[in-house]
Amino acid sequence: MNCLDGKILRVNLTTSKISTEPTIKYAKKFLGGRGINQWILYNEVKTWCRPLEPCNRLIFGTGLLVGTPVPGANRYNVDAKNAFTMGIGSANSGGFFGPELRFAGYDHIVIHGRAKKPVYLWIDDDKVEIRNASGIWGSTTWETEDLIRESIGDEDIQIASIGPAGENLVRAACIITDRSRAAARCGLGAVMGSKNLKAVAVRGSGSVEVADPEGFIALVDEAFEKIKKSTYTKMLGKYGSHYIMPNDFSLMPMRNFQDGYMDPNKLKKVSSEVFHSEYEERTLSGFACPIHCNHFYRVKQGPYSGVTSWAFEGNGLWDFACRFDIDYAPAIIKAASLCSQYGLDMDNVSNVIAWAFECYERRILTEKDTDGYELKWGDHKVVIEFLKKIAYREGFGDILAEGCKRASKAVGRGSEKYCMNIKGQDLKEPLRTCKGYALGIVVSTRGGGHCSGSIETELMRAPPEICKKIWKTATAGDPAVYKGKAKVVVYYERLHGVLNSLGVCFFTSIWETLDLLKPNDYAKLLSAATGWKITGSELMMIGERIHNVEKAFNVLHAGFSRKDDYPPKRFMEEPVKSGPLRGELLEKSKWDEMINEYYELHNWDGKTGLQTRKCLIDLDLVEIANNLKKSHKLVENI
Repeated sequence: MNCLDGKILRVNLTTSKISTEPTIKYAKKFLGGRGINQWILYNEVKTWCRPLEPCNRLIFGTGLLVGTPVPGANRYNVDAKNAFTMGIGSANSGGFFGPELRFAGYDHIVIHGRAKKPVYLWIDDDKVEIRNASGIWGSTTWETEDLIRESIGDEDIQIASIGPAGENLVRAACIITDRSRAAARCGLGAVMGSKNLKAVAVRGSGSVEVADPEGFIALVDEAFEKIKKSTYTKMLGKYGSHYIMPNDFSLMPMRNFQDGYMDPNKLKKVSSEVFHSEYEERTLSGFACPIHCNHFYRVKQGPYSGVTSWAFEGNGLWDFACRFDIDYAPAIIKAASLCSQYGLDMDNVSNVIAWAFECYERRILTEKDTDGYELKWGDHKVVIEFLKKIAYREGFGDILAEGCKRASKAVGRGSEKYCMNIKGQDLKEPLRTCKGYALGIVVSTRGGGHCSGSIETELMRAPPEICKKIWKTATAGDPAVYKGKAKVVVYYERLHGVLNSLGVCFFTSIWETLDLLKPNDYAKLLSAATGWKITGSELMMIGERIHNVEKAFNVLHAGFSRKDDYPPKRFMEEPVKSGPLRGELLEKSKWDEMINEYYELHNWDGKTGLQTRKCLIDLDLVEIANNLKKSHKLVENI
């Protein structure tokens, strides 16, 4: 298959109608992956549609470089209306599913409607079937992969599936491939479950061809060489992403964000070196990836003996070590393993459990509410038990399955104060100390998250001269400074939009460290692959276009405005309690200045945060401007 010859597969689960259309008609404007997914979502999902209704779309999309030997070009995006926020939902995952989908000849799958009974989608090149999944409904994601492969008789097919959490419409449900790779956040596993869709299985026998093979391979070799030389990627390969635990920045969500600093003696017990030396059996890698940042762990003794985890990200430590003050490594491996099997997004589910723990600590909740459990910090057995209760909506788990915003409204009694969320979605990241990092998370279109535009922690150490050269602000590397941070956030919003639409892993890019690939590098690769002539700055403008499509969806569907671009009050009222940055918090007046600068850079209205006609016309989004005007959500400034 030529790089530009892929198709969009459309599946209506209500009518069983299957059709295709060419991807190319969208590619010039939105590239692929997240860009095309979001454009389809914007055009086809009505504002009255609820996330878990048949009218919602669940869209899988690979990027233009996926399936080629570009390092890290294995990512796929999943997009739908967000089960938490009512705005855009967007998740990204890697491994082998995305490349396999392209090898079958498809760039995207648009799924709508709802099957009458559980089904799974089977794609075998041009042969596409909706198959009965009644026999595997109720299975974990690991069991689902085994059962489908056994049924089809092919160990090499790639499968994206939901577990019990998705079947039970848990809002923290995610979609799992390769035993552990999660398309997480936004409740997309629940959207998939609401359609009675257990899995998508794919086998492809084709390949992805490029316009200039010789020039392309030369550029690929250069990219691999950059990654090979990077100290950062070497550390990722040795330890995994959890080797970065920014305790010195007080970026640890301790006990439901009551603090940002973990006791170093406890942190040592769950350090990346401990996991590497005591539990690691081998490293894992996605398609065309030289980094090998995923690691297979096995617990060999103690109460969790025999437990395995097929991958382990830094999220696992944030979510289970820091949130609950747990310093027992096997328990964290167990929790991560259960999340993968149940199909639970560990960021969302750990946050709502931590909310419950703090409410118990403050006597808002008692054993009568919590099914007889005492919720005490450090008790990993209770945390692990609650993962199951949430996945199966058992007892108090049924309330927690709604996420902390809805759960706190159900409980009342002042519990809402302790629900840490952004735009309605449970929060993962601490926000007090690193101002640009916080801004990128809070303004994220999908409702929180550091993978949408925030400054990665490694860049907070960047020297002023480098910061000035790349972002036109010398203070980008100073975490305590507010001024100029909006420039960096907007830069990374655009870059993330591009990477998610090319299908390339962030770990290969300048988001992680300054010696990795930059927009111009990706532009050269894309030009050689497609035959287009495109520059890095032109790519970044496509990223800006994608961001504005998402912004408009949020305004029309969720009513988001400036008021929704502020962090929870805890981060402005309660300072860090311990560690070298004790006393740090976010100052509202300076936050307002950051927001003003951020809106100005996007060419949005400063007072309301709404888009302007000029902004949208400049991005060739006239139809969005007209739709916003009809809803009185456009600022006419021309």
